[in-house]
This record gives sequence, structure tokens and C-alpha cells, in this order.
Amino acid sequence: MRQINTQLTRDKVVAELRREILYGRIKSNQELYQDKIADELGVSRMPVREALQVLANEGLVTVKPNKVATVNEISGQFIHDHFEIRTLLEQEAMRRVCRRGVDCTELWNCYNRAQEAIEQEDFKRFNDFNGQIHSIIWHEANNISLEKILSQLWHTMETASYARKYAQLSNDDHRLIIESIEKQDEETAIKTITQHVKRSYDRILEQMPNQEN
Repeated sequence: MRQINTQLTRDKVVAELRREILYGRIKSNQELYQDKIADELGVSRMPVREALQVLANEGLVTVKPNKVATVNEISGQFIHDHFEIRTLLEQEAMRRVCRRGVDCTELWNCYNRAQEAIEQEDFKRFNDFNGQIHSIIWHEANNISLEKILSQLWHTMETASYARKYAQLSNDDHRLIIESIEKQDEETAIKTITQHVKRSYDRILEQMPNQEN
């Protein structure tokens, strides 16, 4: 694994471990030792311990009483079930947002900045604005539990790996979604978010080893 700066947060450790697990570089049933991970990433044990607990909550690892974590099997069924639930909740969030008639100024700002990032081929920055767009929508759905669950589902399968084609398709969806929210067009909004999540599902399957769509 790549060494990371000691000043980076627990979330950075989570992201690194999650990526290694989802891409199959850390195998199912492999044991993860806090000291070894901390040495490899160049951080203290505390963020590693916290990161493993986050991954356990996401279902990616199981933390044993002796503090050793074991990687769970990331099966095709696991991925399918994850995206099936996310799709249903994203659809419900979209219904709520369309019916509320929210101000889309902040959404348009994030969309435009995401587009600028694509043009500059800065896909890490694009992913930041991509996440902000979704976070705003979840928040505007006005249900704390719905927002929390969608945020967790998002982060569980987040790999932050984009090619220009995927980033542009994603941002094109964002434009249609924002337009639909402004028009309070539930049907188009739900149709678009459904294809948007499906594309994420397909992309994850392409990146993961030994998985078929």
C-alpha cells in the first residue's frame, strides 16, 4: 500500500483501506493488524483503529475481540444488494426534494465547479464536488436518518477513480437532476438518479476483480 502523510485524517486511512479491499489487493479472509497497517501508511495506531471500525460498520471487515480485523468476502451479491438499497433511498430523497421545491443555487454552483474540474482533468476535485451535489440533495430531503444512511452507503463504495468519460456522464446527470428539481419534475428526477446509480454500480463492477455485471 502507498504510504500516506501522518497529518491526514482517519478518513484518508479509511479511503486507502477501502480501495485496497474493493480492488482485491487485500484479499477476503486476510487478517489486518493495526501495527502493520500503521507502519505501512506512516500513521499512528489510533486512526487505523478508528478506520477499521468504520469499515466494520460498512460490512467490509469484521473486527475480532483481539483487535485483529478480517476482510469479509465482497461478493457480487454484496455489491448488488448495496446498490439496490442505495437506489431505493436515492429515489425517495429525490421525491422529497422535488416536492419541497428547494433553492438550487448551491447545486448549480457545485455543478459548474465540477464541470471546470473535468475540463482541467482534475478528477479528485471533480469527485469532491460530485459528493457535495449528492450531500446537498440528501440534506434537502429533510430526513436525518435518510441523509445519514445515504452518506454511509456512498462512502462504502467510494473509490474516487474516474476517467474523463465517466466524470462527464456523471455531471450530465447532475445537470438533468438539478433541472428536474427546479421544475419539481419527480418522474425525470427519479429516472435520472436511477440511471446515475446504475452507472456507479457498473463502474464498481468493472474495477473489482472477479465480478461480472
